[in-house]
Amino acid sequence: MTQTSHEDLSKADKLLEVRYEFTPALSEILGHLKASLMVTTYQAGKLLVLGVHEGQLKITLSSYDQPMGLALDGDRLAIGSRKQINFLAGNRDVAPTVAPPGTWDVCYVPRTSTWTGSIHGHDLAWGAEGLWVVNTLFSCLCTLHEDFSFVPRWKPRFISRIIDQDRCHLNGLAVDQGRPRFVTAMSETDSAASWRSTKATGGVVIDVESGDTVARGFAMPHSPRWYEGKLWVLDSGRGALCTIDPATGRISTVETFPGYTRGLSFLGQFAFVGLSRIRETSVFGGVPIADRRSELKCGVGVVNLITGRTVAVFQFLSGITEIFAVEIAANARCPYVAGASSDGQEHDVWIVPQPGIVPSVTPRTAWFDSSRLSRSSAGYSEHPAMPLPPQNHPQAPHPMGLEDWLKENPGDASGWIALGNLRQEQNRQAEAVVCYERAVTAAPGMSAARQNLGYLLFNQGHPERAREVFRELLAMDPTPLNRLLAASVLPVVYRSAADLLQWRNEQEADLAALVRDGAVVDAAAQLVPTAFFWAYQGLNDCRVMTLRGQIIRGSRDVSNPAGRIRQRTDSPLRVGFLSAYFRNHTIGRLNIGRIEKLNRSDFHVTVCSAGSAIDEFSERFRTAADRFIEVPRHVSEAIDVLRGLDLDVLLFADVGMDALCSTLAFSRMAPVQCVTWGHPETTGSHCMDYFLSSILLDDESSRSHYTEELILMPLTGIYYERPCLPSSAANIRVKLGLPADRHLYASPQSLFKFHPDDDNALRRIL
Repeated sequence: MTQTSHEDLSKADKLLEVRYEFTPALSEILGHLKASLMVTTYQAGKLLVLGVHEGQLKITLSSYDQPMGLALDGDRLAIGSRKQINFLAGNRDVAPTVAPPGTWDVCYVPRTSTWTGSIHGHDLAWGAEGLWVVNTLFSCLCTLHEDFSFVPRWKPRFISRIIDQDRCHLNGLAVDQGRPRFVTAMSETDSAASWRSTKATGGVVIDVESGDTVARGFAMPHSPRWYEGKLWVLDSGRGALCTIDPATGRISTVETFPGYTRGLSFLGQFAFVGLSRIRETSVFGGVPIADRRSELKCGVGVVNLITGRTVAVFQFLSGITEIFAVEIAANARCPYVAGASSDGQEHDVWIVPQPGIVPSVTPRTAWFDSSRLSRSSAGYSEHPAMPLPPQNHPQAPHPMGLEDWLKENPGDASGWIALGNLRQEQNRQAEAVVCYERAVTAAPGMSAARQNLGYLLFNQGHPERAREVFRELLAMDPTPLNRLLAASVLPVVYRSAADLLQWRNEQEADLAALVRDGAVVDAAAQLVPTAFFWAYQGLNDCRVMTLRGQIIRGSRDVSNPAGRIRQRTDSPLRVGFLSAYFRNHTIGRLNIGRIEKLNRSDFHVTVCSAGSAIDEFSERFRTAADRFIEVPRHVSEAIDVLRGLDLDVLLFADVGMDALCSTLAFSRMAPVQCVTWGHPETTGSHCMDYFLSSILLDDESSRSHYTEELILMPLTGIYYERPCLPSSAANIRVKLGLPADRHLYASPQSLFKFHPDDDNALRRIL
């Protein structure tokens, strides 16, 4: 299929014919992924967007001044250009109104730009600290600041100075869990433009944390990416997509292309690779791919990672010869980029509040700052934490703006709580504790300050301090919720088995007292604390959870009685899977195969995600689902959304880890509700009908441990993928600084999973 487009590439009405063709499989793949593709071309000054509308590929070209790097974080887009970085916000409300109406599902509207000067920002990536920029001219990784052109954050150890000399042509960045992990450079040289003489063989991949070079011998490498536990890189001068074993430096070629490979993005089982022709200049002279210059193509190749073969292509036939960055836009089927010329005309899109609404003026976050990031980019531990009660601070401002506000208004307890909540989201727990303590000092009578402080202290392993805070809370505000909070405090690590039993007996007695007093916590209107740590005492918790179930009362849907599945004669059973951890997390890894492999002739699958993280696993869940729902974090809204799905069965992948899912377990949203062993604990809920286990995990004597009916399946009910392991472990000891002649024992587990009795077992082993 060939199409032709004419683009006005200058203000002098100079027209350049842009012709392209693509394989039909491209629109099918993008439609299947519910995604679109964004591509920059430095040479033509264009941003290319490939979307799908009504099954057909929708192609738009927008003008930018020498665009280079691209970075997407949810609905936020950063586009690097010659002297500045442009920031656009995706708006889904205004998109349907943009001409032609009904075509677009998200409209990226320019919000601001940051002037950096010509730093040659070859690659951009969102991380836990905001936007990271590969500053090629100054041979460093940098972040942005409103008072500076850029802030140098890291440089290769062989670079002696931060200076505008492009000493090694640092050009690519791989981010893992919000942190820079690997970079590519064309050489390990330390003088102005000295990389050019060794470009055919001098390319390297460097570990950012250690500073070590993990692989050498590339021809002008670009676009390192960490995806599904593997390090990927483009060996551009050889036209190859490769993987690297960081432990051994072994390089494996996955696929080769008829083009200079630059720009790489992943979604689901597909890799999207940018291809360019090479110019007749000394820059590309001597690289292996130059020997077949006449055969080279410009466009994007799509590789199926399962087979390692190219399955779709978009190719420019004229007008554009060079691709710079490639980015897949998940959950954006057909986006429109406003504010730039897309057909020779300027198209303005306005975002305004409803008539009569005047937004409050609050300190604003710089668009490149971390506090604007979606939670997917933050560095979260897998340790569960209860979301804190909402406060009356008007917004969630930029941390620096909020800090400045609190310097001038140190008595604003709500401000301290807002900052503490923000510090928790940033995984800066010690600072969050200080913020809550300041809130208590500022407003001793504010319950929320002590609720947050006490809950965080005990989750951080300070149960005695937490207990004291809750005693103070109960002295002034002995509500059922506060009493339940106090009765939820347990140590993360016990001093001894006797210490464990003492804590258990005391907290169980507090729960029993709540039941005797007729205390009720409304789980249909507010979050309730989890009972996470009870499971790791190694005892039968059925009585404890039964007591909690008598205190926590949710919402019963009388129109949808328990145990009665609707009769559907011509359609598969409608099953929903609910969790806040459908991402790169234990729960995600346990469930992704199960959902992908379920027979769709028997089951219609709805994935109900209560988390906001976005990574390669979350996108696999989105792709695998027949229907994907983002569950609101407000309890009553979540109940309404789940009831509206008309499910036959709702399966909780885990109960006891996330506060929202644990709270929802006490309400009825489907005729049949069940839970499985993502968290190894009964729920105590009258609305939970079955606990799905296995004869490999439980036996008949285990029934007394559950308030639900225990279902013992012959197998575990999961489809778990084999993890990616280093091909050779020979140098792991060396890298970790471990002796080569000793027997080593490792127990890589969270501390709260160690029982006091484990001490004796470890002592006998050692």
